[in-house]
Amino acid sequence: MSRKTATSPRRASGRFPKISAVTPLPGSRVESAQGWIEAIVMPREEPEAAWQPSVQRDRSLIHKTACELSKQFRDSVMNFLQAQQLMGAVRWISEPGSVPMVTLYCTPRVLEQLQRSPLFDAGRTAGLEMYT
Repeated sequence: MSRKTATSPRRASGRFPKISAVTPLPGSRVESAQGWIEAIVMPREEPEAAWQPSVQRDRSLIHKTACELSKQFRDSVMNFLQAQQLMGAVRWISEPGSVPMVTLYCTPRVLEQLQRSPLFDAGRTAGLEMYT
């Protein structure tokens, strides 16, 4: 009777070996080291008069109007990036939602240009540290 010999010892812990070719999560140190950052861009607001409660309206109309404003804002950010020839330094840009805000993965140079523009308020998001 022949015995089967093991070519490599089995791991008893059940853990898998680390793989170095895994795509890092956004905000991790590996991605930051490569020069890509996550930035948030919002429209620059001028100081306004005191807040006044609005007249009650249909919520679906309010949501529809907010979504249209968000789409217009995203289009203005895209137009700015294209006019400044910065699209090559942008990896990803978020889709419009119900708030005029855009999240994008870009190089620090793009963030600097957005911050210099009088149309936008832009900043970097907080880093996400992963502990295992």
